[in-house]
Amino acid sequence: MGHLIVVTTPELEPGYRLAGVATRSLDSAGEAAELLYELLERPGEGDVVAVHEPFFNALPGALRRRIDSLASPLVVVLPGGEGANVEAERRAQHLRILWEAVGYQIAFDRKGDST
Repeated sequence: MGHLIVVTTPELEPGYRLAGVATRSLDSAGEAAELLYELLERPGEGDVVAVHEPFFNALPGALRRRIDSLASPLVVVLPGGEGANVEAERRAQHLRILWEAVGYQIAFDRKGDST
């Protein structure tokens, strides 16, 4: 059975722990990078590693390329939920995921919808 590890901040950790998820609470993106290098070296430590979005966005390019090239563990980004424009950021993230999966950008235009 798969094992999930959530890499998050001390403020968000209690919520994940209440949900029964294994967590690693860190204070900075640098600490997150060190932990990810460690987890990538130890197969079986976590089948899925979910990383707090601000930490993931600050990872070094070499580490992100390595993560992209691996089949296991699967590293996913947990939205940070910060900022005034959270909905637009989520929409952009969903479009980016679709683009990566399909190979081209799909746009949904609501102007042509009939009411």
